[in-house]
Amino acid sequence: MKKGKMKKGLIILLALSIFFVLTVGPSSAASMKAYKSSLFWILGYIGDHTYHCAYSGGYNCWSWTGGQSGGSYISYSYGYGDYSDSRCTSTNWGCRFVYAVQGVCHQEANRGLYTAGRTIAYGGVKGYWFTGPVFGTYGGGWWTCRVIFC
Repeated sequence: MKKGKMKKGLIILLALSIFFVLTVGPSSAASMKAYKSSLFWILGYIGDHTYHCAYSGGYNCWSWTGGQSGGSYISYSYGYGDYSDSRCTSTNWGCRFVYAVQGVCHQEANRGLYTAGRTIAYGGVKGYWFTGPVFGTYGGGWWTCRVIFC
């Protein structure tokens, strides 16, 4: 490849990168993380209630399955994702599931962290050893939530 073509290609790549950052990147991305607090019993063990939060001018937290404040940060749950999608998974009626049949708060927190590519799996969440294998990472009805509602 000639030097002139390579230089032109790099300039075009740089221009596209700048365009991406200005239009799609940080302005539409939100920082997300999950929290936990020990509140419920699973097979005789105390389980952590979990919820997720996304930053858009301030942290907003959601969990239709219970409390959404007063918890402690779940390790490895921080990442950048889409604020609207994170909010939709906990506020859109089409994304709600039958509690303890299709999932629990653990699956709901994972749904909120989905676009950030994170889950609560490695954060030492009490009870996830049981709910993860039983309900899956995102719980029942996840496909419908993602494809139809969010």
